[in-house]
Amino acid sequence: MGAKYPSIFNNVIGPIMRGPSSSHTAAAVRIGLLGRRLLGEKPVGAVVTFDPNGSLATTYRGQGSAMGFAAGLLGMDITDPELIDAEELCRKQQINLVFRIDEIGAVHPNTYQVELTGENNTTLGFTALSTGGGIIRLTKLDGGEIIDDREFVTPLMPVQVVTDPAIPFAGVGECMTLLAEHGGPLSTRAMEWESALGGLDGNAVVEIAGKHLEVMKNAVITGLAGTDYRDRILPQQSQLVKAASEEGKLIPAQLTNTIIESVTAVMETKSSMGLIVAAPTAGSCGTLAGTLWAVAQLLDNSEEEMLRSLFSAGMIGVFIAQQGGFAAEEGGCQYECGAASGMTAAALVELMGGNGLTALSAASMALQNTLGLICDPVADRVEVPCLGKNIMAALNALAAANMALAGFEQ
Repeated sequence: MGAKYPSIFNNVIGPIMRGPSSSHTAAAVRIGLLGRRLLGEKPVGAVVTFDPNGSLATTYRGQGSAMGFAAGLLGMDITDPELIDAEELCRKQQINLVFRIDEIGAVHPNTYQVELTGENNTTLGFTALSTGGGIIRLTKLDGGEIIDDREFVTPLMPVQVVTDPAIPFAGVGECMTLLAEHGGPLSTRAMEWESALGGLDGNAVVEIAGKHLEVMKNAVITGLAGTDYRDRILPQQSQLVKAASEEGKLIPAQLTNTIIESVTAVMETKSSMGLIVAAPTAGSCGTLAGTLWAVAQLLDNSEEEMLRSLFSAGMIGVFIAQQGGFAAEEGGCQYECGAASGMTAAALVELMGGNGLTALSAASMALQNTLGLICDPVADRVEVPCLGKNIMAALNALAAANMALAGFEQ
């Protein structure tokens, strides 16, 4: 079940992070940080148990859960460039970190059962879940069930959601009614939503969006400049598009080819442990960032127009998050690349000056085209077929946006 009131920058466009996977790496950092905070002293021992029937039993190494949890225990942020060396740093600080596979009766595929020991022999046991996109839930603490974990998890998030926010609408139905009655872009409603959740004014939410947009743009630039990483499957390939185009090897399609190049660049930044924005996950981070970059370059869109399109995308993600998380382990790649495609379609409509109802229509068509998309990674990495699915999702978003702008009935 999804969150009642998801935040755009907590649940959808974010976190700003490093690592191959938001649900495995970023969430693991947060779970480690949560444990360190709950323990209240320096940890000297940790036993993390994964259920053999869950996803983490086979992926905790390849998708970064081990390094992520170690980083959290050390108090690192999810943007720390030393994250990759976190397990070694734990050993140097004499923190005994053990990962086990054992039957724990886990219901959720991304379940962490954790036992911590502190330097003063304090002990702590807790169970936490990674529900996708770096979002975590605390379900048990020292054997007791946790019904409302907001006081524990909220401090780890960039937007501190207020208690009982005065939301402007409850979900997509009420938002559509407002758009039908008053018109205007989807971004306006999105900014109202995020402002209400965090008790923030418009300038504050725009400032947060600006930080995220800057990282997204830099992820494209970094990828195009060239990346190298010893532990990944795919080599750098983003530069091949421009070279092949200049040699006349490609079918003429300037925007399409620029999107392919830019989406690939973001995915290469991710796979080399560079800084990216999960949107809504790390596995789908290339779709929105790469497409926005490519279209904005072609149309010479302003910074303000790009920021508003980011809010429009975020609102679509909120509506999806209200129905469930973004973990592909639960819902397949339609939860990640499919959601990213719908978000991007709405963002493109916003860039073209389309209204909110048109943006919703574009997102609807993009989502329809990705229903049933499975998650089946090769060699336990978020690279293949993830790169191809990000590109497919990006081009699907472009087509859906144009269909909506042309007036197609979704």
